[in-house]
Amino acid sequence: PAVAPDTGHGVNGFAKDNVATSGKISSYTRGSMAPRPIRTASAPLDETVRVPGSKSVTHRALVLAALANGASTLEHPLDADDTRATAIGLRALGVDVELGAGRWIVDGRGGRIPGGGTIDLAQSGSSMRFLAAVAALGQRPTELDGHPRLRERPMGELYDVLRRLGADVLSPDDGRALPARIGRGVIRGGRVEVSCARSSQFLTALLLVAARLPGGIVARVDGPAVSMPYVDLTCGLLREFGIEVGVEAGRYRVEPCAYPGRTARIEGDHSSASCLLAAGAIVGGRVRVEGLRPDSLQPDARFCSLLASLGCAVETGESFVEVRGGAGLEGFDVDLADAPDLAPAVVALALFARGSTRVRGIAHLRYKESDRPAVLADNLRALGCPAQVTDRELIVGPVDPGALR
Repeated sequence: PAVAPDTGHGVNGFAKDNVATSGKISSYTRGSMAPRPIRTASAPLDETVRVPGSKSVTHRALVLAALANGASTLEHPLDADDTRATAIGLRALGVDVELGAGRWIVDGRGGRIPGGGTIDLAQSGSSMRFLAAVAALGQRPTELDGHPRLRERPMGELYDVLRRLGADVLSPDDGRALPARIGRGVIRGGRVEVSCARSSQFLTALLLVAARLPGGIVARVDGPAVSMPYVDLTCGLLREFGIEVGVEAGRYRVEPCAYPGRTARIEGDHSSASCLLAAGAIVGGRVRVEGLRPDSLQPDARFCSLLASLGCAVETGESFVEVRGGAGLEGFDVDLADAPDLAPAVVALALFARGSTRVRGIAHLRYKESDRPAVLADNLRALGCPAQVTDRELIVGPVDPGALR
């Protein structure tokens, strides 16, 4: 990625300190993607593949390593636009991050974040929320912005909590989204209530920085919540880095502590694996995905249970999942409120199932990098499959195989 020139001028109406800006992620300016033909499988599959590292784990490990005392090595991280947005954003905050092939080294600042840069968050919602919390620790304010779609995604719930903790958060317009200028406040810990009705990342962002707040954090989830298994994943990573987390009756407690850097091996990505495992269920034959922990706290690990409930043979080992399919799929009913990234793979299964399928718990998917339920429904109809979408569910089928195109 190119390094943006430091013009000395602000962006989005903010005055700017005379400091270097971060590297830029510019993938969303590359233009339209060229058509890519896909060859149809003509026989049952017999494949073994390995997935890359988990995006969710890579984001969280980067932030925890940045706040550790000393260097951490992340082995087999996911190298993608979103995770690079987090890594390069940490550089803009004053944290040294070396992006090597298969090994990323983060020189932890022990909670002392210089701040003062400009961060291009591209289209990454995780980077936006997690780095906003890190920027609140900054000795100088940091400017955060990204793709126009990212500016539409909610941030107000996190801004409100950061302000209550003493952080200086400035955002033009209504102060509920990007762009934002965060830092140079006197942030402290304390008891807070966090709304996770639209995203659990608001709570995760607080937990990731909690050990570096003077009073720690006691956070209570306020009202209904979505995607809470991602918070369980966060707590698991905190513990791996040596941070104690207490969880009881919707309350999360993290005491302030100093923790050392470490070597962390990033486990395989169950979100990516879901598409490969779905292929085995649809086309038939055998698909083995290596590099996966069957006992993973990643929410999308539940996809294996869904396939088993649909009649597929699912075998797991210490670091693999294998699916055998081919008997045909029946329509099903599934709630994805806790595992939103499974929606595309689940809808692919529904396209080839007999009868109708209901995909529920999708309201918060409208706030992703696209309105996912609407986009999925549009593309199903383009293939000749009936699809209806409401605020709460997506109904697929029943499908007439002769009408598919």
